[in-house]
Amino acid sequence: DYGNYEEGYDDGSGMIDPNTGMPIAAGADGNKEIDFNLVDAEIERLTALTTVDGRRVWLCLGCRYTHDKKTNITRHVEAKHIEFTIKCQICGRGLTNRENFRKHMKDHTYA
Repeated sequence: DYGNYEEGYDDGSGMIDPNTGMPIAAGADGNKEIDFNLVDAEIERLTALTTVDGRRVWLCLGCRYTHDKKTNITRHVEAKHIEFTIKCQICGRGLTNRENFRKHMKDHTYA
């Protein structure tokens, strides 16, 4: 019966829905159903283009980290402020942002 778990239930993924306290449902490929539209919306909410000492930089509104490249701010926000893990179906390693996952998969391609 989906959704009726004993207290302390853990499916081993470590992914718990903070609203319900229940494990997040797994997709057909074993990865958690990550809605990247929501991730992208959260990145937009947590970043801003601003000027610091006369130069244009991207600012993380969560911790005030700055960088001149938006891709680096995106990677930072995914890894530090949005809790999700992309699981590699080859080796099982969990990665905390899309860029690291792409790089990791290249390692399997050339291994």
